[in-house]
Amino acid sequence: MTPTICSILGKSTVGEGTLIAPGVIIGHPGKKSLVETRDFTMSGGCVVGANCILRSGTVIYEHATLGNNIQTAHNAIVREHVVVGDGCVLGNNVVIREYARLGQNVRMMESVVISETALIGNNVFIGPNVTFTAGRHMTAAMEAAGMMTAEQRDTLEGFTYLKEVSVIVEDDVRIGSNAVILAGVRLRKGCVVAAGAVVSTEVPAGTLVAGNPARVLKRIQNNEHQCP
Repeated sequence: MTPTICSILGKSTVGEGTLIAPGVIIGHPGKKSLVETRDFTMSGGCVVGANCILRSGTVIYEHATLGNNIQTAHNAIVREHVVVGDGCVLGNNVVIREYARLGQNVRMMESVVISETALIGNNVFIGPNVTFTAGRHMTAAMEAAGMMTAEQRDTLEGFTYLKEVSVIVEDDVRIGSNAVILAGVRLRKGCVVAAGAVVSTEVPAGTLVAGNPARVLKRIQNNEHQCP
């Protein structure tokens, strides 16, 4: 680990050979901790594996776990309780929300937002500005104002927020730039989501979907690697 001007908080651990740029924060306290302690130095710590490269502006929150050979570009945010598998690459301004889990070799381009509790498999490509959502009804402000309870929200969503998986992406999926993947969606193995698609229903394995709302255009052959 190269000594740099960075913040490693709590009982965070960093694997051998990992490079950390100035301005990186490892073990940043989560929202719950900050509300309870009012102290930015109190952290439960996180785990960063070996041979990673963390570029400036990267923030890894407490209770997150990063595997080996992971790279972050500038200003990548990994929230609390996230798990990131070996060999993943996070582009500039990527945000991975609480409790999301990524498999191995997930490649995210710039400004991707991964929703809370999302589950992503291995060898997944996610293009620039792709957004996953953790809900469909945008109720957070209403809940904060006391206009809606968590139980009422879950009735609208059809699943229990933060206790069930928001979005599932199986292995070998490719998602084009500016696509939106709504809560409750499952992208089956090897499917392709075209740029700009808004996906509101399950995508079958080995198919190409496009449009708003996204519709299946065709089956993808094993030797077909290009997207429209």
